[in-house]
Amino acid sequence: MLVNTGITIAYKCSSCGSFKFFSVSLFNMVHKKEYLLCCHCNHSSIIITKDNFSNLKIEIPCIGCGSTHTSLLSKKDLFNKRLNVFYCPETGIPQCFIGADEEVRAKIDLLEKEFDELITRLGYDSYFNNTQVMFDVLNKIHDIAEGGNLYCECGNNDIELVLFPDKIQLKCKKCPGSEMIYAAFNKDLKDILQRQHILLQDLPVIYSNKVQK
Repeated sequence: MLVNTGITIAYKCSSCGSFKFFSVSLFNMVHKKEYLLCCHCNHSSIIITKDNFSNLKIEIPCIGCGSTHTSLLSKKDLFNKRLNVFYCPETGIPQCFIGADEEVRAKIDLLEKEFDELITRLGYDSYFNNTQVMFDVLNKIHDIAEGGNLYCECGNNDIELVLFPDKIQLKCKKCPGSEMIYAAFNKDLKDILQRQHILLQDLPVIYSNKVQK
């Protein structure tokens, strides 16, 4: 009987935002002291090491919250489960997939299909510069608001949200307080994911021309 000892590891790069796939030998991964898998952009990587006889330790740079998460994968699950999924504990975003090649790719295809269907249903498929980043930024702003950490310096937390192709304007409904959140690049997403609160301020407009005397 032929036994397939190959597995696929995929993760969403915290730098470029794309999924990177790796074909790995099960036995090489189990017996090697350290396994380093780098994204093609060379700005992120996952590290797999032996934690003890029964478990592997996986260090995953997270696009969801900007930190690195350490997860344990038992060798029993590695050998027996068709798919192992690891999530960001802060945002719930699936960030790493380990298992049979067809299961890993099918799961990621399903996630991307669900996202594409949502975009089409809302009619935003051609409006935003980067729809994926825009929706991820919106989700983070929603989480901050749900935690009571989105408010204006005047004390009001009734905030209006205005969408542009590359940014989101947050406007206080009681005063001129506002803030612009950019949402066109993965760097913009990383910036907002690192924030725990948003304070709107009524900042003066600074003109580049000289003041007339």
